[in-house]
Amino acid sequence: MKKTNLLYFVGIGFLLFLPLIRVSVAAPPCWVGVYEDDVYIWSYNNHTAARWGQWETDSMGLTGTLALSRVISWFETMDDYGQTPGTMNHTILSLEDLAPDLEYGTNYPSVELSHELVYTLTGQYSYDWLDKLTGLTNVYNGLVLENSDEFALWHDNLTSFFSPENILETSLWASTQINWNTVVTTATPGLTAVDATAVALTNGFRITVAALAWTNNTLAVELEVTYDDGLLDKWELTYGTDVVFDIALEQGSSQFVECPTPPAPGIPGYELPIIIGVASIMDLILIKKIKKK
Repeated sequence: MKKTNLLYFVGIGFLLFLPLIRVSVAAPPCWVGVYEDDVYIWSYNNHTAARWGQWETDSMGLTGTLALSRVISWFETMDDYGQTPGTMNHTILSLEDLAPDLEYGTNYPSVELSHELVYTLTGQYSYDWLDKLTGLTNVYNGLVLENSDEFALWHDNLTSFFSPENILETSLWASTQINWNTVVTTATPGLTAVDATAVALTNGFRITVAALAWTNNTLAVELEVTYDDGLLDKWELTYGTDVVFDIALEQGSSQFVECPTPPAPGIPGYELPIIIGVASIMDLILIKKIKKK
């Protein structure tokens, strides 16, 4: 009888802590806002009149490249080959479990994803975006960062957003919890170095390059980037008052779920090893008390 009571006490002592045990789940956290097998579609538009206007006269493709040390004339190259306008379809193939960010070694959470990319023209040409080496449909790896500072650093202080060819690979998704004021504050020193300024928007940012800041730009350059539920909603490049190029979200997710507001708090300190250790100590105390009786 005493042995039976002992087992009861041991079992109850351990079970009392089970509700407090926090375990990880395989599904990505709610702030990722992306789902496997979903198809996301963006339109890529080249505004021909503006592109062949003052933008071309000022050789802004080359000017911007020299100023930023990155190619910003991707749209122009696509236009020259008759490959714009068009739509880019991204099918999410996989989402990795939540893991530390290894790129900067800061251990902020991030989620890796892979997506299949197909580019289809909407004009007279029929063309799919294929891998130049293998001829197979492109599969890219992306990353959703949880931390706002790292979002700015990952995108080279936001300057990589001037290059659409870069952002179509990895930057179409952003954490729904990003603080855009923090992003702009972190990016400002790097933007200042390339004679650009930025302001935070409700769901994104706007970068401005004043007229003649890049020597040949007789008009101001403005890039506006906004997100909707973690998906790139608008990428719009303006020269003076004319929109030269833009990317717009055409199809998002049908299963998006908002994160709790505020996020549901965890119970600090109740990790699995601690729980097991505390439960074991309590069991030993109970055993000693029973033996004394």
